[in-house]
Amino acid sequence: MLQDDIFLHAEGDRWFARNRDALHGFDPSSDLPMRLMALYDLRPASVLEVGAANGARLACIHQSTGARTVAVEPSAEAIDEGKARYPSVIFVRATAGAVPLRESYDLVIVNFVLHWIDRATLLRSAAELDRLVRDGGFLIIGDFQPASRLRVPYHHLKDAGVYTYKQDYAALFRASGLYHPVALLTAHHATNQLDGAATENQRIGAWLLRKQFDDHYVSTGVNGFGA
Repeated sequence: MLQDDIFLHAEGDRWFARNRDALHGFDPSSDLPMRLMALYDLRPASVLEVGAANGARLACIHQSTGARTVAVEPSAEAIDEGKARYPSVIFVRATAGAVPLRESYDLVIVNFVLHWIDRATLLRSAAELDRLVRDGGFLIIGDFQPASRLRVPYHHLKDAGVYTYKQDYAALFRASGLYHPVALLTAHHATNQLDGAATENQRIGAWLLRKQFDDHYVSTGVNGFGA
């Protein structure tokens, strides 16, 4: 079974149960995606978050910007609570690799989700995220930020062959030439505080990328020679 399906059918609900209290105490001042939005004064008209849990972050975004906010989340329990607590947020139950939405958004957020995606569906999930960001829009990717690529057994399912894959996921999008780095904030995983001394295993980060189809290309002649 794909890791995506494990989170859709069971582990997503268990994760939400373990983290429910922390989500109720959501603090935008210590949240890296929210800090990036504040630093760059992003005021999107539409925001989609993939792996949004109960929508606490999106509710804060709606309150501060008035944006239309849509949450994609595999946990049915998180969605049920989110619908009750945050009526400003629209919820859709799905995984990152198959988002049943047609429109694109000014800002897409995927925070601490990609490290759980099955390697067989990682590029499909990246393609779905790309499809959902409009030309000229922004993508925020938050995750572990090691210098290398790490595979760690997922300790909540020790015998299920589930792993946490730690790597620079923004690199998938930067390599396309269509996503341009605006900023990277890094912090300590345990404290969520900005900490330049965090080690490779402790460091988390959030990238702010901007998507542009054509404006950044330099026009040249045939084969790049001449006018």
